[in-house]
Amino acid sequence: MNAPARMSPPPTSAPAPEMDHERRFQPSHQALESFLRDTRQWTTPCVYDTGLPFAFTRTTYFDTEGLDFLGSCRTGRPQRLRLREYAGTVHLASPPVLTGTRFLEMKTSSGQRRTKIRASLSADEAGALLSGKPLPGESAAATLLRQAAPAPVKPWVTAWYRRNTYATPDASVRITVDQELLFSLPPERSAKGEPAAPSRLLHRAPATLLEVKWHGGSPAWLEWLLWALEPFETHGSKFEQGMRARLSAWPSTQ
Repeated sequence: MNAPARMSPPPTSAPAPEMDHERRFQPSHQALESFLRDTRQWTTPCVYDTGLPFAFTRTTYFDTEGLDFLGSCRTGRPQRLRLREYAGTVHLASPPVLTGTRFLEMKTSSGQRRTKIRASLSADEAGALLSGKPLPGESAAATLLRQAAPAPVKPWVTAWYRRNTYATPDASVRITVDQELLFSLPPERSAKGEPAAPSRLLHRAPATLLEVKWHGGSPAWLEWLLWALEPFETHGSKFEQGMRARLSAWPSTQ
């Protein structure tokens, strides 16, 4: 009897896109406190790791040599390719460490609408991206990278910030507050338990950033509360802000 034929595994497809709405604000301290107070009856704080209750995010942005993604910010449909890593600490006096959860993400915005595609990454895959090496061809992240990038990419700038998150019980509305935002040159490693805060600082951004995201139609209570925040609305992005800091420091970071 002939042995059964060995079938090659099918190529890994990129994850399905997540679609929602997003608005961003840089509110005064008073406006932020008022907004968070007024949303308490609908939302609760999110703690993703009870062992590391103070959460931080490290986001490294990638672009081509020709800065294709940065150029998309002028088209009305900006695109960002990023490595998102999460960190935390027991209390703010201790340095945050990486949790080991990380994603490669492609985000596309059009007005208030955004589409995000993400693929989880291993530490080795993240290290390869940060060092400019190719990813394994069969991984979901490699598939996403091939579909997202018009040319080879490299890490350009990293954003680091402390994040508080609030969400409705069904997670249809999510509110994030980013504080202590700074930009740095990209890290070289990504391993669980390692210190996460970047060391090669480029720029500190003192303003607090409030982001409000929701699926489907926005509830009436959210529309009413967002109306009061309209004077503080911003259409910039961390990617653009970080790239300005990176490019202004270009001669000293070669």
